[in-house]
Amino acid sequence: MKKLVIKDIARRAGVSESAVSKVINNYDDISEKTKEKIQKIIEKLNYRPSKSAQILRKGKTNTIAFMSGRIASHFTVEILSAIERNTFITGKYVHGIIPYSTNYEKEKMYEIFDKILYGRETDAVIALAMNPDLKIITKYKKAKVPLILIENDMKDAHSVNIDNHKAGFMAAEYLIKKGRKKIGLICGGLQEGTRFGYSYAAEQRKAGFEAALKKYGIKFDNRYLELCEHYTIEEGMELFENFIKKGIKLDAIFCASGDNTAVGVMDKAKKYGMKIPNDLAVVGFDDLMYAAFFNPPLTTIRQPIDKIGSAVLNTAIEAIDKKLKSFKHIIIEPELIIRSSA
Repeated sequence: MKKLVIKDIARRAGVSESAVSKVINNYDDISEKTKEKIQKIIEKLNYRPSKSAQILRKGKTNTIAFMSGRIASHFTVEILSAIERNTFITGKYVHGIIPYSTNYEKEKMYEIFDKILYGRETDAVIALAMNPDLKIITKYKKAKVPLILIENDMKDAHSVNIDNHKAGFMAAEYLIKKGRKKIGLICGGLQEGTRFGYSYAAEQRKAGFEAALKKYGIKFDNRYLELCEHYTIEEGMELFENFIKKGIKLDAIFCASGDNTAVGVMDKAKKYGMKIPNDLAVVGFDDLMYAAFFNPPLTTIRQPIDKIGSAVLNTAIEAIDKKLKSFKHIIIEPELIIRSSA
């Protein structure tokens, strides 16, 4: 059976091909009577416009790429869910968010960035905790494909972040005011080229943490620092074990690397006979949906997920529709959520 094209619909409706195209693409400069007539024929014949033809004609794919180290991680799932919820609120890009995982591999990240750009696969890219180099940023800028970064901030790309410096300061200050003086820090990578890589968010959280220590006259000890690679519960257990092996007796740990590592820290500490928070206070990061149900419930820095999802999607849509005259850098306030772990 011959595939239907716009010409067939136009002939049956007795209108021009451009009129049919306008109905398909939701233009409003066409009468309701003509629009209704064309829509009835489209429904009767079960006509579906060619996706590739639409892309060539409109220059749009009606999809947005979402890149992350691992799609199945709890924080990624929550961010992706928030973006998805906001597609339904705005009515734009519903079912049009395409996830890409780099598996935390740098080469895979570059491969995906190039694949999306040169294959004209999506209208924009949202990248969570990705650290592209300036070449990638420049390529996307020249191609006028919007790039929106979460947990990163670069000159020629849009970005949405919480105030990570303030978050680090807030966590440390809270612990200090609770009488804790030997505070450990677990955070993401701080240097490109190492197995931990570099995380803009981790650098900012660490800087805020150190600023609070300095304010209260506590010297930062590098032995109190452990870097995180996979952000899992198991890794949190291993990193707490590292503190034990170094012979360090901490009275608090700030897991700037996330709630998962905080859970691992608490679990391992309890196996050493420590009581939370009497012997060891623990503060996490993110306030994942299950943080309130840990034993004990986790004190943590909340990232307002829905605000982030809304800001990211709105920025992407505005950039795609060419409504932004310059790159947008949005900062969202974090919140300290106090529970029983600290």
